[in-house]
Amino acid sequence: MYINHELYVEDIKRIASANLPWNELSGKSILLTGASGLIGTTIVDVLMHKDMNIKIYAAGRNEESIKQRFSDYLSDERFKFVKMDVNEPVDLKINVDYIIHAASNTHPKLYATDPVGTLMTSILGTYNLLEYARKQNTKRIIFLSSVEIYGESRNQDDIFDESYLGYIDCNTMRAGYPEGKRAGEALCNAYINKYKLDIVIPRLSRTYGATMRLDDSKAMSQFIMNGVHNEDIVLKSKGTQRFSYCYSSDAVLGIFYCLFKGECGAAYNVAGTDEVISLKDITQIIADYVGRKVIFDLPTDVESAGFSKVSTCVMSSDKLQKLGWQPFDDIKSGMKKTIDILKSI
Repeated sequence: MYINHELYVEDIKRIASANLPWNELSGKSILLTGASGLIGTTIVDVLMHKDMNIKIYAAGRNEESIKQRFSDYLSDERFKFVKMDVNEPVDLKINVDYIIHAASNTHPKLYATDPVGTLMTSILGTYNLLEYARKQNTKRIIFLSSVEIYGESRNQDDIFDESYLGYIDCNTMRAGYPEGKRAGEALCNAYINKYKLDIVIPRLSRTYGATMRLDDSKAMSQFIMNGVHNEDIVLKSKGTQRFSYCYSSDAVLGIFYCLFKGECGAAYNVAGTDEVISLKDITQIIADYVGRKVIFDLPTDVESAGFSKVSTCVMSSDKLQKLGWQPFDDIKSGMKKTIDILKSI
């Protein structure tokens, strides 16, 4: 297991004990892209903890990253690293029953420094995986999408359900991520209609947790690392933005609900159900927990170029809850747990 901390182990056991038809995976294989990321890491740990007859193909470009995260599994016949760039045609000599496409540029600095790669991973990368799935009759595909596809709310108090359509200025460098996810979803629907592929689309809210990259440039991740290092929390805006959040283990549980119970072609918001909270309030929660204070600082040009201009993005997860999913952690408990775990690494 990547993190041998009792709080993380409890998370893994909690997900693995969910009332889901896990036996459907017995004797099956799963290809997971973005395996060493925030979400992919926990998915692997859950599946390995289940100790089922299942083959996990953990795909990624960086073999060292995979070896670091999954050193405990390298000699296990159920786990296999697959060196793969999803932006290249998939040339795997294996057949897989399920694909979870979690590979994506999800960091603001990457949006600014690699805008082409950000866009193409969602479009070309998704196309390559769908072509592979089509040719070898994959049973189900999970395409991880994002809250960012909703764009800016039309009204300040709007709640985003899965049918909501907000505004995105496509004529900007920063638009590569949300527009790429929109195009990825459109590709999925095209393959459903033309080739009858079975695809479900979880739309993740702003997600955080202990399996994040330690150099993650997202605002939330930087706040968390300030807390881990017992530093003042640096806020690079007025902090009035209001977003929905989800602790990563709860998000992974939501993804498994989509895998087992989601309807083909449907999108499901994966967002915490606790009160909506501003960015400034989140920084205060962290500061209070570690005994520091919140300070304000101007972002660099590279940082600001990757920042979202969206100020309000509140999601409804009612549709996912109807499948039986419920998050275990609210923003306070999830944040404290994340900091405690990361302090031990």
